[in-house]
Amino acid sequence: MSVVQPDVATILKDTPTVFSELLASSYSESVNKELKKDRGQFFTPRQLATFMASLASIKPNIDLIRILDPGCGTLTLTCALVQRIVELNPSIRAIEVDAYDTDPSLCTLIDDVISVADQWGRKQDVEINIRYIQEDFILANRAAIQNNDQNGRYDIVISNPPYFKIGKQDARLEVFKDALHGQQNIYGLFLLASLKLLKEGGELIYLIPRSFTSGLYFQSFREQFLSFATLEHIHIFGSRAESFKKDNVLQENIILKALKQKSDASRVVRISHSAGVNEARVDEARQYDEATLIQDHGQSNIIHLPINDLEEFAIKVFRQWHNTLECYGMKVSTGPVVPFRSAALLASKRSPGSKLVPLIWMHNCLKMKLDLSVIKKDKQQWILDNRKSNSKTLENKNYVLLRRFSSKDDEYKLVATPIFANGLGYSRIGIENHLNYLHKPDGELERVEALGLSVLYNSTLFEAYFRSFSGNTQISATELNKTPMPPLELIVEIGKEYQRLSLEGIEGIDDIVERVLNLKRYKDARWIK
Repeated sequence: MSVVQPDVATILKDTPTVFSELLASSYSESVNKELKKDRGQFFTPRQLATFMASLASIKPNIDLIRILDPGCGTLTLTCALVQRIVELNPSIRAIEVDAYDTDPSLCTLIDDVISVADQWGRKQDVEINIRYIQEDFILANRAAIQNNDQNGRYDIVISNPPYFKIGKQDARLEVFKDALHGQQNIYGLFLLASLKLLKEGGELIYLIPRSFTSGLYFQSFREQFLSFATLEHIHIFGSRAESFKKDNVLQENIILKALKQKSDASRVVRISHSAGVNEARVDEARQYDEATLIQDHGQSNIIHLPINDLEEFAIKVFRQWHNTLECYGMKVSTGPVVPFRSAALLASKRSPGSKLVPLIWMHNCLKMKLDLSVIKKDKQQWILDNRKSNSKTLENKNYVLLRRFSSKDDEYKLVATPIFANGLGYSRIGIENHLNYLHKPDGELERVEALGLSVLYNSTLFEAYFRSFSGNTQISATELNKTPMPPLELIVEIGKEYQRLSLEGIEGIDDIVERVLNLKRYKDARWIK
């Protein structure tokens, strides 16, 4: 593989961070994007690395600092942090770095960056000793990770780890077999391993997807993380594309700074937000007690990351509610029809007399409205109604349908559609797997209950609440079932009010929610339409 090297004049003129980014850019252009995706490998742009390094607390009177970079790439993050330490700490005499990466094609590039960093350090009268370790970070540190001795050797860990799901038989997951359960992402393992290797009170600065803040998959990870770390600062990027423009990354990324110490409910956590790296600032951060951000949902927990007044307000409102759907005999389940598994039961057209019933897809569900006239290619609108399909179809009753999936850049994360038994004209219906449906397992939703619930889920209040914690592209049935809900009589009153006003769509629903729940309205241009 041929990588274009910067000329000698450039090397001598530029800082290590600039040089490492030049090498990363050249390497990225020479590597197939699919290969990088398979490796979960996305290099950190210099501006982003510099911003992450700025979050480190540099103490002025320390002469030796040890750094860990567990997924180093071409060392851009390491170089940015080293430069910041030298700039802010006049007492520093030596910086030791352990940097891990498994990509053999990076070896020569990393050696070149180490050489440039060493030369730069000599000019600053600082010994910069970067040790490159071409091994799997987690497996290489298995013994230390599994050791119950919590005190590690590093002062700061800084990382942009790989992102990809790992299989249950992966040897790296075995290292955490007593702590983590279910499907895991490699970035979570990197983060927990890094915390283990930190000194008590040490700092961890990670660029990771926001997906860990909620959901069943990351429940055991959150429990482990919060058991020996406390949040200090989180920066949220409003645009997926801004962080890694060259690599077209669609992850919703955040920068997480945490300290290795027991969680402290009264500790102040700072949350900052920007559209992209260029606008990133920490001096405009919101401040919250950790207890405000970490909320128990039954047997699970979620981490709220509010970025505006409305999300902050929504969290406070939901904190006042202590009931869930289960308290009202209601439940959210996932649509049972998985098209590729039920292909023999599906049809595109219905002939007179055939035993076919409607199959409802996500694209048929709008806010407060079901539209079966929308037909998409390769998405059959009918499903056979017979004994064989009975487990796939549902009795035609009153339901609330909720889209399971959205993209981060969609206008709405929540889309709820009330459907009524008397409106479809069939004894049974099919609900496709990309939809959740809210129902009463031992009865049927009243019409005003279905309307009231749909109004709430489609409201600005609920949208803001879910956006405050959900970094996933899907809204799971588990999250919906555990969400605090207002008293049932207020849900019914909201439904009656919507019905009384003969409203259509979502126009006016925020007024109803505000009035019935006795809320002060928060007019935020991003949410109130």
